[in-house]
Amino acid sequence: MAVVFVHPAISQARLPDARMHSLVLQGIDLTWQEKYMAADSVFQCVIREFPEHPAGYVYKAGVVLSRAMNNEMEVDRAQFDSLIDAGKRKANRIIDAGGERSWGYFFLGTSDGSDSYARVYSGDWFGGTRKGFAAVSSFNDALKIDSSLCDAEAGIGAFYYWRSRKTEFFNWIPFVGDDRPEAFAMLEQSVERGIYNRFTALSMSVAIYTDAEMYDKAVRCCLEGLKKYPDNRTFLWGLATALHKSAQWLDAAQTYRRLLDVIVQSQDNNHYNEIVCRLNLAKVRSELRDSSEVLELLKGVVKFSESDFPKHLRGRVQDKIEQAEALLRAHGNSQSSTGR
Repeated sequence: MAVVFVHPAISQARLPDARMHSLVLQGIDLTWQEKYMAADSVFQCVIREFPEHPAGYVYKAGVVLSRAMNNEMEVDRAQFDSLIDAGKRKANRIIDAGGERSWGYFFLGTSDGSDSYARVYSGDWFGGTRKGFAAVSSFNDALKIDSSLCDAEAGIGAFYYWRSRKTEFFNWIPFVGDDRPEAFAMLEQSVERGIYNRFTALSMSVAIYTDAEMYDKAVRCCLEGLKKYPDNRTFLWGLATALHKSAQWLDAAQTYRRLLDVIVQSQDNNHYNEIVCRLNLAKVRSELRDSSEVLELLKGVVKFSESDFPKHLRGRVQDKIEQAEALLRAHGNSQSSTGR
């Protein structure tokens, strides 16, 4: 199945208020630029100007979640849950009022979809699955009312894929067959024609194509995202990972190096993503027989200790440090055996 990238068509469903549409696009753009404080301010403006609409609350919650996930931080559940609950109340009022019901269902689905990601991120797979089903139901309701609301297809496609993929976890769910072909098609439709979720659909596609070992398509999605957002860590991580897994060592090394530079310069750098990137870059440089840089990179990992990190990261940090120490020992033995 070909991946075709086109800009969203003007005729596709968009928020009916021009001012809200413009602000939401601005906030989404700032979020993908990882300018989280600026994005938060824009969505706060949406809340202030449109207090009875769910958009500002739901997208502001998305900023909280995006910042946390991008920086391996714990989600501020009090703030996140408050915004999600407000967004769902506003969405349900729109639905009950019988006006722009498709948008009510869309934001209800987006609220539950964000909650699903937040729960899975924190390890609550059961709760995440339950919220995922609720999100898909609302997105389907939105599409029944307005089939041009292609942004709703991103969440449905992603859930269909992982529902089919994770059969060992979802074996209690009464469904038959493989929904992955339909999942790919829905994600591609959202990429091609979506307005608000286009880059979300691209990032979902990266994860899914990588999981499916369709690395060439994952790379293409990443490159498309990086055209618009060249320093976005989601797409840089995705590109580096796909190149690494497909043994494109030189391109992978160049991408990890670019990613490392972005991470180190980030104001939210808590050093966890930094050590993961250094470790992965060391593994790739080892494949390229670059001994000096491998040593430098591994030393940049083992200089840390798990006590330097928040409690929720310490176990993962220790694992990365142990991997780096093992590679250092192996590298030292290799140098000894070759007389270097």
